[in-house]
Amino acid sequence: MSKVLLTLSLLVIIYSSKAQNLPVNAKSGKITFIKTVDATGLTAQQLYDIAKEWGGKQNFTIEEDKVGAKITYKGSCKVEYPAVKSAEKFSGDVQFKFQFGAKEGKYRYVFTNFTHIGSPEDAGALEDTEPDCTFKKISIRGWTVLKKNTHKELLKLIDTLTKKITAEQNDPTKSDDW
Repeated sequence: MSKVLLTLSLLVIIYSSKAQNLPVNAKSGKITFIKTVDATGLTAQQLYDIAKEWGGKQNFTIEEDKVGAKITYKGSCKVEYPAVKSAEKFSGDVQFKFQFGAKEGKYRYVFTNFTHIGSPEDAGALEDTEPDCTFKKISIRGWTVLKKNTHKELLKLIDTLTKKITAEQNDPTKSDDW
């Protein structure tokens, strides 16, 4: 009896230590990267234009477009994760919704609705504690790595967007303040 309890305790500890570090919205229960950022010196139209160009370069698909104010994309990023019983790696896409809102001197981005599409099977929503395709197709380790790699890829995307806007903000040829 004590061996069973010890084994179960160890499994719970191991499983909980592999918990995701992705930000989950308390209201929706979905993984959500959201931030409002200062962009002093840029108009809503300028911010919108930058985001629209950036999203196009990322090969995102426009779902909704409120010209000069808000744009919503369906995006995806490639992720790798280990196979169940070998040193082999699988590659798949994590699809998500990206929304960009612009106002005078500030913008807000929202990345949410993360879903894995790929081999050996689609694993479903990243909020889930285990993949839809069961652990025979993607192991606990693979599922954890997939989530961590998604987090890294999203941070890279956010960084490229932020740098693009900052570069525009700091461009001396665009400043009328002299």
